[in-house]
Amino acid sequence: MTTSDAPRNRGQVLALFALFLVVLIGATAITIDYGSWLKARRDYQNIADAAVLAGGGFLSRPLDSTKQTYARRAAWESLNDQLNLGINDTQLDTLEATNPPPGTPSEFAGYRLWVSTPPIDAATKYPGIFRGATDRYLFAWVEKDNPSFFSRIFGQGERTVSAWATAGVFPSQFAVITLRQNGQGPMSAPSDISLDGTGTVLEVFDGDVGGNWGMKLTASANLWLRGDADVYLVDYVSCGNSCWSANQVSSGPPSPVLEDPQQLPSIIDDPNYPLPSVFTSLPTGAGLPPAIPTGLATDVPPPADRAGDITFTNEGTISGVGCSADSPRIGPGWYDDIVVTGGCLILDPLHVYTDPHDADANGDFGELDVPASQRPGIFYITGALNVTNALVVGDGVSLVLRDQSQPGLNVSNNGIVDLNTGASDGMLGNPTRKKAAFKTDGSYSYAFDSTAGVWQYTADNNDKSSVGVAIYVIKPSQVGNMTSDANTSSVKIDAGAALSWQGILYGPRDNISLSGQPNHNAIGQFICWTVKVAGGATIQQIYDGPGEAAPRLVEPRLGQ
Repeated sequence: MTTSDAPRNRGQVLALFALFLVVLIGATAITIDYGSWLKARRDYQNIADAAVLAGGGFLSRPLDSTKQTYARRAAWESLNDQLNLGINDTQLDTLEATNPPPGTPSEFAGYRLWVSTPPIDAATKYPGIFRGATDRYLFAWVEKDNPSFFSRIFGQGERTVSAWATAGVFPSQFAVITLRQNGQGPMSAPSDISLDGTGTVLEVFDGDVGGNWGMKLTASANLWLRGDADVYLVDYVSCGNSCWSANQVSSGPPSPVLEDPQQLPSIIDDPNYPLPSVFTSLPTGAGLPPAIPTGLATDVPPPADRAGDITFTNEGTISGVGCSADSPRIGPGWYDDIVVTGGCLILDPLHVYTDPHDADANGDFGELDVPASQRPGIFYITGALNVTNALVVGDGVSLVLRDQSQPGLNVSNNGIVDLNTGASDGMLGNPTRKKAAFKTDGSYSYAFDSTAGVWQYTADNNDKSSVGVAIYVIKPSQVGNMTSDANTSSVKIDAGAALSWQGILYGPRDNISLSGQPNHNAIGQFICWTVKVAGGATIQQIYDGPGEAAPRLVEPRLGQ
């Protein structure tokens, strides 16, 4: 290299340095400015989420303009607190009364803000979810022009950053919940909810119907939604003869109004209600029982004729809607098979369970004989309760069925099982004892009075925050020696038979088959894997569960 080449090389280095400096500044601009905008976007999203959650809880049934006003007020108060907007009470009064159309934001402290219920352009932005002004959803939008720093070198000015959120009190009053999702199996029904047979009708009063997959109604089956009831499905679009026709879902006679099944906002999760604490494990051995497990009554041995089974044939008579005074009684405890053929059997929550025929001749069938060491009202059946042409009644009781492929509750040939509806109150002398022994929050409906030495029913029948579990079907994974959660078929009601209950039938992995009979009109909530209703009868379901759930977020399929 000659001496004259040195300045030329130094010039190349300076040019390269200048080029790399531009690249470095550009990368810095992207890193710092774009990162700051992303953070602002995340902050605004959190703020919008919190605002709609604060207001969404006001949109309970039945919806009216006052509740919508309260919802908007709560959302604005949340925005005001989070963003330090300085909005006073007078301004809040104006904002809560305003449901602004698109493009008309309110501006405070550099923010452009919308709050509206129902959401802006709901029908367009949320297809299949929102249907009109009565929808129980709240929308909020947060927007602000954020400054740039290094990007100004390249002529980039402020960047508009926005976020939106929608929340509402989603369907929570589910009279029917089916948990199977599309693709899950094995499948015992064409859809999660199946109404089959000529003239079959499921008539739901004041409770929603929800399914994680689809619904199938045969040509002459109908779903009637009475009062404030809706149906929500993941596969919500009618698919003609393969699912249901538009006229099969309605408000019912005499003046039916067609109901459009709606898009389920999110998958319904298994609520995972706890097992009764005394039944966290199963007894072992081929006998199941006959031994009385630890924690239950130990002062009376099992009857000699019972080797895990107990059978009643044409015992007891029916008086009115329940059993008569001569009917045998069994109390809470562990059973393998209970077979009732003809006659009437009382499931007595406070009766010592080894004395079905009043062996002590005290005339009250041993009522209040359940000791403090045993939970009253809970009947654990490891085999099956088979009822044929007979009536089985029980108030203040919960049946716990072991998960199995064969029916654990099998009612046939005009048999009836009636739980917690008052059918046996006349016999038990306690007209308030109509709810189950065990509740969804894990609590019990009875407390032991140590002074009197007896169990007393204590549950508040008007408290809907925790609902009685009439029938609890244990998931396989809850049983110590089983890990699979395969679906089962533990509840089967044949044509001409009936199952009535107040509270919840909780069988999250159970395929329930309910054929039923006419005037079968006292059934509570289903929580199950799938449910099939058949038999050509109108089955009436009156929802009896908690009122509203906490609001949840939902986002539109298209942007706002």
